[in-house]
Amino acid sequence: MELWPLACLLVLAAGLIWLAVVDLRTGYLPDIGQIFLAATGLAVAVIGSPVGVTWVAALIGAVINGGVFWGLSWLVTKLKGRQAMGFGDVKLVAVGGLWLGPWALPYLMAAGGVLTLVGAGIVGAITQKPVWRGEMPLGPGLAAGILGAFALALAKLPWFSLSPLP
Repeated sequence: MELWPLACLLVLAAGLIWLAVVDLRTGYLPDIGQIFLAATGLAVAVIGSPVGVTWVAALIGAVINGGVFWGLSWLVTKLKGRQAMGFGDVKLVAVGGLWLGPWALPYLMAAGGVLTLVGAGIVGAITQKPVWRGEMPLGPGLAAGILGAFALALAKLPWFSLSPLP
């Protein structure tokens, strides 16, 4: 792998892993980590993203991803009658949009949901307590989805695309 794609992958991985660990320990996704990844993601898009995301697509991705997740958070909060998702999760998905553009949102939503449920199942099996009755941090699942989508895009697999065009 060339230096630029590897450097981008390592910076993204380091930031996302740090955010995931903090979220698991505290239930909070710190703004400082999100701001760092947002600024870095936008800079990568401006310089030349190794996964082909332009700065315009990065900004559109941040707005669409963040807007969809904010709307989802609002809707689920209204239905449940209590806060359903932290704003840190909304911001993290917007950060994912800066790195991946708008077409990665379905991957992020699927990976975030599935990986969060798998993680909750593992924790529940270890602790012998049902985690789904309490809080389940979504950040680690979303972080894994963002990192996985970026790695798959770098691998240039024929079945995975961050573009609407074949």
